[in-house]
Amino acid sequence: MLAVQRCRGFYRSVGTVCRCITKHNLIKTTMSCIPVMRRRTFCGTRQLRRKDATVRRTPLPSPCFLSDRQWAHDVIEASALRKSSNGHKVVIFHVNPGCSVLTESLLQLCDYKQIAWEPRRLYTDYLNSLTESYKTKFAYCRKSFLGDNQMKILDEVLLNDITTDDATWHAKIIGNVPEMYSLIQKLVRVWSGSFTLRLCQFSVVETILIVTGSEYRLLTEAEHFWHSFNYAKTAIYELFLRTQLLKTVPLSAFNYTRYLLKSTRFDYDRENLYIVRLSLRTDLDLICSGEDVIDMMMFLKTISRMKRHRVIPAMEHLCPDIGITLLERGISMMDRISDIPLNMWPGIYHAIKTSSNFSSSPLYNILQRM
Repeated sequence: MLAVQRCRGFYRSVGTVCRCITKHNLIKTTMSCIPVMRRRTFCGTRQLRRKDATVRRTPLPSPCFLSDRQWAHDVIEASALRKSSNGHKVVIFHVNPGCSVLTESLLQLCDYKQIAWEPRRLYTDYLNSLTESYKTKFAYCRKSFLGDNQMKILDEVLLNDITTDDATWHAKIIGNVPEMYSLIQKLVRVWSGSFTLRLCQFSVVETILIVTGSEYRLLTEAEHFWHSFNYAKTAIYELFLRTQLLKTVPLSAFNYTRYLLKSTRFDYDRENLYIVRLSLRTDLDLICSGEDVIDMMMFLKTISRMKRHRVIPAMEHLCPDIGITLLERGISMMDRISDIPLNMWPGIYHAIKTSSNFSSSPLYNILQRM
């Protein structure tokens, strides 16, 4: 008996495979393999990786820090970094400071405890030298901000104090980072109390950030960019934050890094950097509770990826049978996600979360995977 079988796989076979069922089970084949252009590939499968292959990590961009001492003094005065609040003791957190003269100036001008988070090895020797010079007044962590195992590094700078009650301390955070959006997400969680880190226990957490002209526009014109561009951050900036401009500093006062002048799809000030004070909006309770902040941010990030989609079909996909509720809120079948003002999305989120189908919906599974 002769059976004919045609082979298929990564390569298209020309010819046949002849399987002869005989006493000796002989197999005679005539094959000609031609590579198929549209073949399936498997990514991220351990079995297909070479054992000696090394994973290349994306290098961290260089931090943006002040290199002019006079401008550093001006920033300290404009930001009131030397002043305490209501008699509180002060501890200053430097996020990715590099070798900024702002850190040195603060160490020379005030007696505040200070901690630096800097994961880049380029600045290790410099920050170690500051630690040796100022001993318990300054500490250096080689990890990213809020990644230091429940902020245990605080014990190094508060060790010699009579009391270590966090309620008596005022935390001031100075951010010098190119990864601004990642930092702001963490700060929103700290301010809202949705983190369990020790930093949330401070009575006051004040944040001073050095941002580019493009980031400043996103912070202050978030509603405009929500309609125009696919930026997930604009929803968080508009709904959770308030921005106060303290000072503009020329780009020449900072170390030059290329990311500062990267081209974008909108115009912004390319000659200056902006010193801003960020804070949580005072009426946050009208938007969501502290427990809902993380879920709310994830929800906003999810819908930002679907701005061109129709609202009701997209929300029906995330939570079935929510369409009637959205129609009652005045949303039509033709409205796209980008057409809905940002101030309406908290209400839509709460409507979805309180619906009877939420616990079995795809959105619930998305939030649970965080």
